[in-house]
Amino acid sequence: MNYGETLRRAWDIIWEHKFLILLGVIVALGSGNSGGAATGSNLDIPAGDGQFDFDAPNWEEMPDIRGRLGVPEVVIILVVLVFVSLAVIVGIALWIAATIARGGLIAGVSTIDGGGVSTLGQAWSAGWQRGWRLLGIGILPAIPTFLLVITGLGAAGVFAAIYGLVGEGPGLASGVGLGVLFTVLACILIPISVVLNLLQTFANRACVLEDLGVIASYRRGIQVLVENIGPAIVLFLIQIALGIVLGVATGLLGAVMVLCCILWPLLLLIQGAIASYFSTIWTLAWREWTGLGHAGAVAPPASAASEV
Repeated sequence: MNYGETLRRAWDIIWEHKFLILLGVIVALGSGNSGGAATGSNLDIPAGDGQFDFDAPNWEEMPDIRGRLGVPEVVIILVVLVFVSLAVIVGIALWIAATIARGGLIAGVSTIDGGGVSTLGQAWSAGWQRGWRLLGIGILPAIPTFLLVITGLGAAGVFAAIYGLVGEGPGLASGVGLGVLFTVLACILIPISVVLNLLQTFANRACVLEDLGVIASYRRGIQVLVENIGPAIVLFLIQIALGIVLGVATGLLGAVMVLCCILWPLLLLIQGAIASYFSTIWTLAWREWTGLGHAGAVAPPASAASEV
């Protein structure tokens, strides 16, 4: 695999078809970062000597918020619930839009690489038509984490009940046992979630480019990864290196953005370009590994929108 040629062609496709950046912006918004096709990270770096010094608040000196607002506590609770509900709804909507946009990116790049013509409407339509399957592919990696959270909450509830019924000694012993079981379960479920997250990059392309279902897409993704494990690892390491460099650059821009809000759209465009670029790299790699090269392409959907 010619990695330099793949990276160059990915940039050429993005530069010549800038609607792909718009799809990348949607992907970045829905994923909460400017990450690539396979990874993303958020680093919290302490300032100064790296020591955190938090002073416990004196709750007795805190002002009476309810008294100042002049509203009953139930109203405050309802307002908080409304805002939380809206945040959840918006988050789910952005995730769905990002999933469809991710599928559109894959379809659009594949069509362009195959010598065809793709537009924003055609790419989005291709992602929309496979929306349910792409959502299923995206949900599957979250299931182990969800089970772990539910198990943790259940274990905490059981420990609280035992501690309240039998007292401190037996309660603490039961808590240790539950903690050990939870740790063992975490050691099993967390690696499964990580592996599924990595395989999602391949499963998405199997779904969009080969029109497969959720489980079949993961199965096909595993097959392609195993057959090309060496090039995939190299490409993954290249993405990490590029991601670090681009992350530092966008981090500096983000620091300036705090002082100048007018730069927010620019930062979002850069994040979209990064997301679309990494997605394009993996789509080109998939086409090469599966023998499509520059010859095959995803046929534009019959109901595709007109050129945007």
